[in-house]
Amino acid sequence: MRLFNVRVLRAQGLSTPTTVQLDVADGDDRDASGLILSPGWMDLHAHLRDPGFLQKETLATGCASAAFGGFTHVVAMANTSPVTDRAELVRNLVARAEGLPVRLSFVGALTIGLEGKELTDATALRAAGAVALSDDGRHAMEKATLRRALEGAAIAGLPVLIHPQKEELGVTPEAEVRAVHEALDVLRDVGRSRLHVQHVSTSAAADLIRQAKGDRLWVTAEATPHHLSLTTEDAARMGSAGNVNPPLRSAADREALLDAVEQGVIDVIATDHAPHEAAAKQAGANGFHGFETAVGVVLGLGLDARVLYRACVQRPRQIVGQPIDDEWTLIDPEVDWTVDASSFRSRGKNTPYAGRRLRGRVVMTVCSGHVLFERMVQRV
Repeated sequence: MRLFNVRVLRAQGLSTPTTVQLDVADGDDRDASGLILSPGWMDLHAHLRDPGFLQKETLATGCASAAFGGFTHVVAMANTSPVTDRAELVRNLVARAEGLPVRLSFVGALTIGLEGKELTDATALRAAGAVALSDDGRHAMEKATLRRALEGAAIAGLPVLIHPQKEELGVTPEAEVRAVHEALDVLRDVGRSRLHVQHVSTSAAADLIRQAKGDRLWVTAEATPHHLSLTTEDAARMGSAGNVNPPLRSAADREALLDAVEQGVIDVIATDHAPHEAAAKQAGANGFHGFETAVGVVLGLGLDARVLYRACVQRPRQIVGQPIDDEWTLIDPEVDWTVDASSFRSRGKNTPYAGRRLRGRVVMTVCSGHVLFERMVQRV
């Protein structure tokens, strides 16, 4: 057992300083005054690249990186090679994840090969261990296909996570807005299905989701730390290093997204962790490393503690039906540090925050009674 004198992040916000006992065998009791003990953060949207793209990430390196960033549970997308579109592939991933330190859950593809044509067997994927269905990285479905996909997912008891982008319109704001509008129209007809909109990046899409929630549709949404903190001006300075899909948007979009998170219109903050090797990124690959900068970036947004708990702990787990188990993240909210991508545990060093000063960093990550990572606290 270890005792910590900390503030605890709860659904009601931050507690006053209190002594908390964790079932951790190794190490001494510590005075962690001024630190925040949070239930482990869950990342609802990550690309672990395994199988098929091991030069970018593996399950093992992804877990190490997640723990370093304070995440104790990660949901991995299906756009691997082969695509996770069959029950046996899900079962294999679930079995491989059993010995890893961070909890991993897996999303099954919504359509075979992410091609938007033939639906996967939602019931078989659920039985194999999939917690959701998504063609993330693609949105090639017509409305009729999406309707059947939502109906099948509802029968299987799984949420559908969509990458909102009408592909024929490129990566324009209109491409996102049209895709969200179309998906919500289908949801109105299907009824009992659960729709989750990934990486919302525009104010207009957030407005559509706000209206849908007002109409009591079963829709949830997420935004990424980078869309909440960066804009097109940052992307222009970075060149190919700033490539991400959806792109970074205007300052007005960023402010609207932040308001939507505060109001609960956007339920979740998810990283869309997308590691790439240097050559791929230089060649124009889309995506950012997400795990190891998330806490510092998110704390820098100035969100209320109750919003942090909902967006980073509670709602991600509710959306995919996972409990908050014996998982903890100890955070120093006051420490300033400079992002050095070479120190990342991930194979992907492609961060838009390289060289930036962030405030707030993970001090310790605990999962199932095991300390996965611990950093000494240095006070000036």
